[in-house]
Amino acid sequence: MKIVLTTYPNKPKELKKFILQILWKRLAKCINRINYMKSYYFFEWKINTDEEKLVIIKTTDDKIESLKNFIENNHPYKIPEIVIINPEDVNNSYLNWINEK
Repeated sequence: MKIVLTTYPNKPKELKKFILQILWKRLAKCINRINYMKSYYFFEWKINTDEEKLVIIKTTDDKIESLKNFIENNHPYKIPEIVIINPEDVNNSYLNWINEK
């Protein structure tokens, strides 16, 4: 199992479409959206601040490369955040559900 974090601009309708495409393509089993977050970052030689949404994507090891490619090709940012977390301990019933085909 992998957990992928990405941020998305504060555009709820576009984000919903992005999330649904990931699910319909079966690149993930479950996706959570945290609706408000303020990001501060250094980009193009200045400090920026934006309201964003945090997207938490749960997927399987065999789909991680396809998911990364999808995000890179369909995300509105020039450089989308893609952080992959390898959980050390996941309860068996949840892990079995994530891994179901």
